[in-house]
Amino acid sequence: MAIPKKGSRKIVVDSVEYRWTIRNKPTYSQGAFGNNMTAAAELAEQSGAVLSITFPWVRCDNWIGNPELPVTPKDIEYCIRAALQNGWQPEKKGSAFNFVHEMKI
Repeated sequence: MAIPKKGSRKIVVDSVEYRWTIRNKPTYSQGAFGNNMTAAAELAEQSGAVLSITFPWVRCDNWIGNPELPVTPKDIEYCIRAALQNGWQPEKKGSAFNFVHEMKI
């Protein structure tokens, strides 16, 4: 499934253009229970496999009031590079490639 162009941001990693997005609002489990933050990325101009990224921290707009870390373009760039090294093939159609970001220190 492709990422909607509306609301997505572009990022260039190693001279390849990608689009990435985070949901506008938290899912119920992210908001109420502090489940992990998620994002998605894909090639900007070609359809293929989506990269599904899980961050081991909660969203900044969760409902339980524990402020956490925002996701930055640098985080997305790191995840794209690491996913490519771990076998993500963004140009090939198929199911989403799941990647878990390491904890920030």
